[in-house]
Amino acid sequence: MFGYGQKADGSIDEQTTDRCNKAVCLYRSGQIDIIYLTVSAEKSQKAMAHMMGQYLILRGVPESIITYDRRGGNTAGEMDVFIRAVGGVKMSDTLIFISTWYHIPRIMWLAWWRVHDCRFSLAIAWKHAHWKADVLKEFLKLANAILRPRSSAKVLPSAPV
Repeated sequence: MFGYGQKADGSIDEQTTDRCNKAVCLYRSGQIDIIYLTVSAEKSQKAMAHMMGQYLILRGVPESIITYDRRGGNTAGEMDVFIRAVGGVKMSDTLIFISTWYHIPRIMWLAWWRVHDCRFSLAIAWKHAHWKADVLKEFLKLANAILRPRSSAKVLPSAPV
């Protein structure tokens, strides 16, 4: 599941909440076994990944199925950290990437470059996209991903505490 943003106090914003709610639904329906949170961002000394994890746990997702590796500095970086965490992927694996609707084309492109020999699907969160701040910027980010699908990844050398 991809992180998005946090409020000034460190709590997750509405778009991140929507993505977490999608993960909760998928967990409750038996479609996911493990949730990986790989975003490195933090505000007010609160790591977004841990805030997302707390949100999931409060909604019934067992802590034991949540894995943290906070080195992903952007979408491509989060994917790379995830793939390293699972030790690569096999054709028999099915991955589900969770994000907001406008982000899906970029995730599809980046995933194809990284896990093209594996089955993957996309779970779409529909609410809380900000038209000017998100949707318009996404065109530039998609162009960057198309032109530099591997080198655009931002991965921290070690996980933040």
